[in-house]
Amino acid sequence: MEERHKANRILGIVSIILGAVIIIALGIYLTSTSNPTFKGKTVIRWCVDPNPIRKEQISLFEHKYPNIHVINDPGADAQRLLTQLAGDVPPDVMTLYDPQTVSLFAKNDVLLDLSPYIKQYHIPVDKLYSGLRPYIYYQGKVVGIPENCGPYVLFYNKKLFREAGIPYPKPGWTWDECLAAARRLSTYKVVDGRQVPVRKGLFINNGDWWFFIWMYGGHLFSPDGKTCTIDSPEVKKGIRFWADLRLKYHVMPTTSEAQSMAPTGAWGSDALLFRASRVAMTVSGRWLCIQYREQKDLDWDVVSVPRGINRVTLLASKCYSIPKTCRNREAALTFIGSRLNKDNQLLVANYGDGDPTMNDPSIIQAFAYNPQYPNERNNRLHIDEMKYARVQEVSPYIDNLDVSAVMGVEFDKMWLGQQSSDEACDVIARRINAIIRRNLANPNFLN
Repeated sequence: MEERHKANRILGIVSIILGAVIIIALGIYLTSTSNPTFKGKTVIRWCVDPNPIRKEQISLFEHKYPNIHVINDPGADAQRLLTQLAGDVPPDVMTLYDPQTVSLFAKNDVLLDLSPYIKQYHIPVDKLYSGLRPYIYYQGKVVGIPENCGPYVLFYNKKLFREAGIPYPKPGWTWDECLAAARRLSTYKVVDGRQVPVRKGLFINNGDWWFFIWMYGGHLFSPDGKTCTIDSPEVKKGIRFWADLRLKYHVMPTTSEAQSMAPTGAWGSDALLFRASRVAMTVSGRWLCIQYREQKDLDWDVVSVPRGINRVTLLASKCYSIPKTCRNREAALTFIGSRLNKDNQLLVANYGDGDPTMNDPSIIQAFAYNPQYPNERNNRLHIDEMKYARVQEVSPYIDNLDVSAVMGVEFDKMWLGQQSSDEACDVIARRINAIIRRNLANPNFLN
């Protein structure tokens, strides 16, 4: 026991040292941005992913605002941002990837309220899609600006549909219709006396279970967020359908099948499998078209995610926020406002990294058809699906990481046949509700 205590103390000391090293390194890094190359310019640091579009966005911004230099600091996970804020080396603009993180930062009073600056810096929040409100507002304050988003759609291989004699799906189709098509599109070969999948009809990432929670009118949480309701009859019915797609109808690959079907033998992600025509349909956001455009012989299109009793899809986005302690507030506000400028929104539209967030007719028209990609004639669907899109449900009484961890463990047991889908729902509800009760009794667990 004493050895364990010693080990824990050592780990604690190591964590403190690592935190200090990070803060010192950031301080040196920020100091280095006073390089004479940028003399006379205000330097701002933008914590965001290293997507290649960032280079083009920065170039576009700096051309218009030559007195501001933007550094792309690739790394915007919440813990890293919190470390920087605690070490008093805040970024000027930071990226928050889900509504709960927005609420967490806003609740701890670290985000600048952008409301007083809306007119001065031309930030037209009134023209953003209403479904994005959880990324924008906290208790009536404007705390984040989303520049792109993506309602999930279903990508399908037109060539495989034609070869199978199946009509192309139409918006508003049902899960039963999708299942029927997926069964016809799944093919096998015999190897050593056993059937081995050559192609599966459908691929849905293991983490994208929201459709099956919602498809029969269910919800993950009660309206007040104090109860996980995944054990309700409506949700159980949807999760049962999801499990049956893989375990009963065999139209979705198992993890091992996906690995064996992937062209490189590596993890068979949705992009890789669909791009290689190893699955005929896959569900995701528009960002995957960046991959599909590179496969010149891939004849694909998009349609709405199948519906259950109602038509609904998942909405993914992110927002840019400014810390209250930002040292270059004016330049950061100028940068944030420029995310909704027409030039930047058109760049987002043409690049394929999601949908532009501005509900502006001229931007929508440019998004609907890009002459560089003449085969993509159904882009308008991504915009049309916004009216059916929902952000993931969150509860203020449990962290999303805890929810995902619990569901990941129990759904893995479901896929391995160690418990039924109904049993998985019961266990998930019991475990999540226990955490919620603990957090309600001691709110310090949430901070």
